[in-house]
Amino acid sequence: MPAPTFLCIGVQKGGTTWLARAVGQHPQVATGSRKELQFFNHREAYDRGLEWYEGQFRARRRTRAIGEFTPNYWWTEGTTTANNYLGSAGRVAEAYPDLQLVVCLRHPVDRAVSAYFHHMKAGRYPPSVGLLEAVERYPDVREFGDYGTQLGAWLEHFPLERFLFLVYEDDIRPDHAKLPTLRRVFEHLGVRPGFEPVDLGLARNERGSHFDLRLKHAPPRTQRVMRALPAPVRRWSRWDIEIAEADRATLAAHYRPEIARLEELLGRSMPWDLGAPRPSRR
Repeated sequence: MPAPTFLCIGVQKGGTTWLARAVGQHPQVATGSRKELQFFNHREAYDRGLEWYEGQFRARRRTRAIGEFTPNYWWTEGTTTANNYLGSAGRVAEAYPDLQLVVCLRHPVDRAVSAYFHHMKAGRYPPSVGLLEAVERYPDVREFGDYGTQLGAWLEHFPLERFLFLVYEDDIRPDHAKLPTLRRVFEHLGVRPGFEPVDLGLARNERGSHFDLRLKHAPPRTQRVMRALPAPVRRWSRWDIEIAEADRATLAAHYRPEIARLEELLGRSMPWDLGAPRPSRR
């Protein structure tokens, strides 16, 4: 069975869905049966064994790179790695020590806010729960942004040259950067770099409007009233779910030493301002 040659290991809300769909179009790349196989980080899946895992890939004669995109693999150090959740770095290295690795990074506070809305969309808490309260309930909202800690754990098992780091704000979000970024990814994976995928728009995993989020969590009687509202009313700013600047500032203060460690490990500066307030909408 085909063994993977690469993994995209993170991060959540960093553009990995867009990247997976673009890379998966390459004729020399074979990806998993679904985007996130969640093999190395879920005990139940890991217990199925490597034969099951490798059976999720379908290589062709011209395949040169095989891999999958599970952002949760990045979260290898944290407070909630018990309860059926496994740290991934050591298991990945033991099974496939020669992998190429791809990591998508994003401004850590913006990433946490996006994760906050992701959990809300999934129904895990209502809009009345603030950002910091959500962090207490779901520590991964914060811990995925602990970039220095997480990268340090991975570097215990893989050398830095195996990693390709993409920065969401520079390499993924701008339209002009998408094709150059994909060329770098294809070169890193060892496939033909000149291939151009179709449909490179970034609208992936959208969380929906704030009105939709409030509708989802409203009581049934209120939902009936809200569904009858015309489209212009649904766009009113009164529906906005605001993120308190104090919550952003608290997270920024938490992340500053993490980003300093990340920059030290990478030998480069990140383009993120963790001191100035940022807009409350994604």
